[in-house]
Amino acid sequence: MAVFLSLLFAVISALISYYGLVIIAPKFNKQPRFKHVITVVYLSAFMFYYDGTQLLHILVLYGSIILMLMMLYKLSSFISAVTVVLLFLLQTIASLITVNIGFLTYNRIFDFRLLFLEQYFPIVGLYFVLFFFILKFYQLIMKVFRNMVSINKRVERRLVISNFLIFTAILAYQRVTFSSLIEIALTGVINKPGTSNLNLYMLVTYLFITVISLTMVLLINRNFIVDNNLERYKYKAEIDQMTGVLSREAGISYLKAEMTRASLQGLELTIAYVDVNDLKVVNDRYGHKEGDKLIKVIVDTIQSNLREFDVIARLGGDEFMVIFSRCGVQQAKKVWQRINDEFLQVNLQNVYRFSASASAGFSQYQPSKHRNPSEFLHEADEAMYVIKKQTKEKSKY
Repeated sequence: MAVFLSLLFAVISALISYYGLVIIAPKFNKQPRFKHVITVVYLSAFMFYYDGTQLLHILVLYGSIILMLMMLYKLSSFISAVTVVLLFLLQTIASLITVNIGFLTYNRIFDFRLLFLEQYFPIVGLYFVLFFFILKFYQLIMKVFRNMVSINKRVERRLVISNFLIFTAILAYQRVTFSSLIEIALTGVINKPGTSNLNLYMLVTYLFITVISLTMVLLINRNFIVDNNLERYKYKAEIDQMTGVLSREAGISYLKAEMTRASLQGLELTIAYVDVNDLKVVNDRYGHKEGDKLIKVIVDTIQSNLREFDVIARLGGDEFMVIFSRCGVQQAKKVWQRINDEFLQVNLQNVYRFSASASAGFSQYQPSKHRNPSEFLHEADEAMYVIKKQTKEKSKY
């Protein structure tokens, strides 16, 4: 029975950690299902033997998750490391809040590092609820402000790092509170007959300060983004509401600025004119709701493969422009090949009723040839139609 309970709590712990990765790691939940099965099985096996009091166990667990995100899920080393560090911080914060509330409520001292070894269902349930709430809170922060910073992923990275520092400070407060409560308990001042009002006061005060500290996260994020994104905010004045990328006007304005910078600084600049394949067929066969979903799948797949300097804009309907800053045409085509490979992976999963694919024509900026964005776009547009025509001819055979 003891082995069964240990295994059960190990699986629960693994699922909670997995859910944290789904929320924190970008595009994590869109990976093939077999990868998620491998992750849950590995985490369950590890958590069965895991001892949170051993530094080696902690380093091996979270270090192996970083390697898994890099090798199995193909995330960058930066994203993998930040994801795991945030996961550890949020899990620890939830554990500390749980043991603090547990002490003031159940009159028991729990080790925040060994909650699942306690096998005490009320505490494990409280931890799950708190961790879920904190994850959703973090997701809300990123969702509310993502449209403002998605044009510049360096700003988004600084946002993630700032949140890491803020959550570290909150963790420090929770840790100090936990130590202080233990010291107070040893004096016999609380959790004794006749002190219920004092216990309630301490619990309410503690929860109030915790909620205020989380509210401060929202305010700090807001100020951070406003202060750091004013330079490019004008390009985000018009956002395509369905896809979240730049509108046609904002995209062309951004392209014009990039052309000027490339000309003055002698930098490479390439654009891709992208047309979603078979959108009309999907609309006619399955309805416009499925057509909209196709467009979103295409945009999400493209965005997940772009670098921090690259920008995507919707030109209208099923046509998009991708701006590859500091990039030659050959390198841009390699990026597009990765995007095509991901389209194939999406289609192999059979999640959607349609097949996702797009045609792209490329043009590299030449100051003497491309006097304005219209000429630059026109050349890429013509190249795209050549590719589209060749694709249709091949499909006939």
